[in-house]
Amino acid sequence: MRARSSLHAVLGTLASCLGAASTDVVTAGNLFDHDEFWPYRAALTEAWQPPGRDQRLPAGTDGVLIRVEPGQVARIDFARDGKYEVPIAKTDLVEKANRIQRGELAKPTPNFVNAFAMKVVDPASDPPTSLRPEQLAEHHRFLCVFADVSHESFAGLANALRPLAKRSDVEIMLFPQGEHSNAEIVKRLRASDLLVPFVFEHLSEPYTRTLLREGTPIPNVMLVTDEGRVLYQDAWQPGAIAKLESALDTGSSNK
Repeated sequence: MRARSSLHAVLGTLASCLGAASTDVVTAGNLFDHDEFWPYRAALTEAWQPPGRDQRLPAGTDGVLIRVEPGQVARIDFARDGKYEVPIAKTDLVEKANRIQRGELAKPTPNFVNAFAMKVVDPASDPPTSLRPEQLAEHHRFLCVFADVSHESFAGLANALRPLAKRSDVEIMLFPQGEHSNAEIVKRLRASDLLVPFVFEHLSEPYTRTLLREGTPIPNVMLVTDEGRVLYQDAWQPGAIAKLESALDTGSSNK
């Protein structure tokens, strides 16, 4: 009986210690690495002056977190107020991340998966249908490809990506550029033997502007986690495939 009581005491002390340590795990300095605790939305905790804007955004301005980036900044979509890289210290991101870590704030779905649920078409299905949220949630890394399926360079891009499309540790997701109907995109992907999901044509352009900074060259590739953390990004060129494979194998970031 005494041994059992002692064991319970030890286990209780261990649980308390682990709990105390875990509640302090997230800081502005390590939030980039703890993307599992990124909240879906973020708000300013003080007024902030965006670059190139005449007026400050007031405290409480709320937006969708696109991603946390190195240097203790976060890219946030404030809807009509714009998309900006905001210092983490001026937001409630750390506070919300710690609440998620402690189980006080629910986060049922990874951020990137949540953002694209029911917005992606499977060209391999007949007829083509949108992927269900649980289908997207099966993947932990996504290779976002921003390219025009009608451009002469797409054939080479498709050939290079085809081996990656067979990997089980990544899901390729096309963000079609240019003006093409969903039916045309399906037709071109099938002709290229690259049956990878793509974002609905009417959503691709706004999501491209969300994920890529203004002036980013196209075609472009971006490898992200299911939370949206960037592991690799660069303008597409033939040599990029080796770098992509390396990023997939190591999970490291080039940013």
